[in-house]
Amino acid sequence: MNDTQLKESLQELYEHAPCGYIFTRPDGAFLRVNQTFVEMTGYSPDELLAGRRFQDLLTAPGKIFYENQFYPLLRMQGFVKEVTFDLRLAAGGTLAVLVNSVQRADDGGRPTLVASTIFDATDRRTYERELLAARQRAEELAAVVRESSDAVVTTGADGMVQTWNPAAERMFGRPAAEIRGRYLGLVLPSLTDDAVRERIRAELRAGRAPHVETTARRADGTVLDVSVGMTPHLGPTGELQTIAVIIRDVGERVRAQRQLEEERDTFLATVSHDLKNPLTGIIGHAQMLVRRARRGENVPDWLEPRLRQIEADAQRTVAMLDELLDLAQLRAGRTLMLDRRPVDLVALARAAVAQQQAVSDRHQIEVDAETPELVGAWDRNRLTRVLDNLLGNAVKYSPAGGRIAVEVSRDGPSARLAVRDQGIGIPAADLPKIFERFQRASNAAGFVGTGVGLSSVRQLVEAHGGEISVESQEGEGTTVIVRLPLGGDEGQ
Repeated sequence: MNDTQLKESLQELYEHAPCGYIFTRPDGAFLRVNQTFVEMTGYSPDELLAGRRFQDLLTAPGKIFYENQFYPLLRMQGFVKEVTFDLRLAAGGTLAVLVNSVQRADDGGRPTLVASTIFDATDRRTYERELLAARQRAEELAAVVRESSDAVVTTGADGMVQTWNPAAERMFGRPAAEIRGRYLGLVLPSLTDDAVRERIRAELRAGRAPHVETTARRADGTVLDVSVGMTPHLGPTGELQTIAVIIRDVGERVRAQRQLEEERDTFLATVSHDLKNPLTGIIGHAQMLVRRARRGENVPDWLEPRLRQIEADAQRTVAMLDELLDLAQLRAGRTLMLDRRPVDLVALARAAVAQQQAVSDRHQIEVDAETPELVGAWDRNRLTRVLDNLLGNAVKYSPAGGRIAVEVSRDGPSARLAVRDQGIGIPAADLPKIFERFQRASNAAGFVGTGVGLSSVRQLVEAHGGEISVESQEGEGTTVIVRLPLGGDEGQ
């Protein structure tokens, strides 16, 4: 490459450089501009070189800054780096630019020329604004965390505490310096259980935010009822990086809930006890009239079956009241006193089936028994309530009718009782809580009920030392399985 070609190449590089190049007099008047600056601003070279000054292209705030800050600094130190201005464009509007300037002087030290580079700073301005907004949001969030009444904690994927706000210090009586770097299970003992920890970690790794209500331990050993919410923060490849944890003291709510439940249990026990007295009288009068009818003492023939029905209904109501009394007694922490005597489960099942079949002509209710009898040491009245509840549910939740089977068999040292229907079934999401008090399946809204029956059944079965489970498919039916020890002192 000869000198001419080199000069042409350098000229081309100057004109079409990635930034604007301008040369001005010390007063800012343009002496020379490159093509990049012309395209950047929209002014022609003639417009710029006809006595126009660089500061004339600035907005009002920029012009003030140029005259009071930029130019004095340039005169004093000979250069200024990375100052942002807004240039007014020929077509209207403005362009954010980044300016670097160097002052040239003659041999006597007098300024003669200012050389400047002009970079389009639009992206940088946007980035700076976003960065400022992010910083403000972070400061606001930090203030919220500092002032929060809830414990706000962050941990690593391993559960080791990274941050610990003032509310956490107050709640647990542990300063941040003491807890950082230690496992969160120190204050939430349930997290030390392997099964609980793995279940929560699986939720977090899947990007879900688990919520649990558990107990926490303060530094002084006292226990708190808390609500714990966890939010995962995943890395670019989906790996669990950090966990944000919010812990709220719900002790007051739990105490209020317990008090409400105690008051409700007391009310149920009182009402159940008071209602049994008139029912006992009804049963006594019905039995007396039945005896008179059987002796032929001037009682119409049609009255006897109705009296027997009155007696049966009253007995059933008494059994329901006994169920509420048992529930209240168990909720109060007292153990049920069982009247254990030899009871034939097959005979008991047949009697319960006959009673249910008498009031339903849409169902075929049958007993499937492996043996003619299966005797165990049980409380007859309470076991009758178990059967009545299970059969009543099977009938109620099979509105289209169908077969209901009561299966009785021996399973080693236990009796196995299963009630199988072809009804509406139980949704899978409801199965884990179906035996809890006042819980009903989500598809049972159109059926009368309180959600007490299965809870009572579970309590009675467990009082006998047995266990209960349920198998169900929504729309296809339900099977409730009860296992009862045949003898021994379980539950007494």
